[in-house]
Amino acid sequence: MIHRLRFPQPPLSQFVENMWLVQGFSADYTREKILPDGAIELIFDLDPEPKRIFEDEVSAGFRTVKKAWISGERTRYIVIGAARNQSMVGVRFRPGGAYPFFRFPISELSEWVTELDLIWGSLVDEIRDQLQAIDSPDARLGRLESLLLRQVQRTLEPNRSITFAGHQLQHSPQFLAIRDLASMVGISQQHLISQFEKMVGLRPKSFARVCKFQKVVNRLEQQKQIEWSALALECGYYDQAHFIKEFQAFSGLNPSDYVNQRGDYLNFIPIA
Repeated sequence: MIHRLRFPQPPLSQFVENMWLVQGFSADYTREKILPDGAIELIFDLDPEPKRIFEDEVSAGFRTVKKAWISGERTRYIVIGAARNQSMVGVRFRPGGAYPFFRFPISELSEWVTELDLIWGSLVDEIRDQLQAIDSPDARLGRLESLLLRQVQRTLEPNRSITFAGHQLQHSPQFLAIRDLASMVGISQQHLISQFEKMVGLRPKSFARVCKFQKVVNRLEQQKQIEWSALALECGYYDQAHFIKEFQAFSGLNPSDYVNQRGDYLNFIPIA
């Protein structure tokens, strides 16, 4: 398997966290659960077979996506089929980073995986054909960066208020009231909520919940011995019951079961 990361140059680096490539990956399980992580991802599938998105962990019901798609901000996990010999390239946007590349509020993509040709039309085939024609993984990612720059629909100037608000919600050690955040930014609470939802995809409070959940997920990767009550407090939960309820809402598992079932990659849980 080949795995590559590319970190774009300015001005794209202000909006894109990274671009990635996976080539020749084959799973030894049939489905996997992808947890909400506070990011929007755009993916070009270089394989001919459509990918499946299941209704839940055990249901036979599914829908398919093909060629390319964008996964919006989410407050719940999704379950996808685990295919063999997968080859994909993707773009992971920073919070609010996808907004300049589309002509509509990015919240319209939230809680859903949308096939990209519904938005970009035949351009999806053009981009995909160009990427498939390149053999070198690094060259593929370089081409993807240049192609993405051509799709800018708005100015590549970050909205400082939304960027600041997103950073505070991601990194504040404790709960940050939205009215206090609005005061820090210097705009009304309602204006902050509407602008944040339009550009980031979730309301500030929902985004903050996902960020707290991700703090836990990352801490669990770093700790060999876990003191659950201390972890809950450290990540901003007011008690352990609240922590467990939130963790289950985002992952479908209680924290102990997650530790036993988690996979090799952050925010991916294999399902046999």
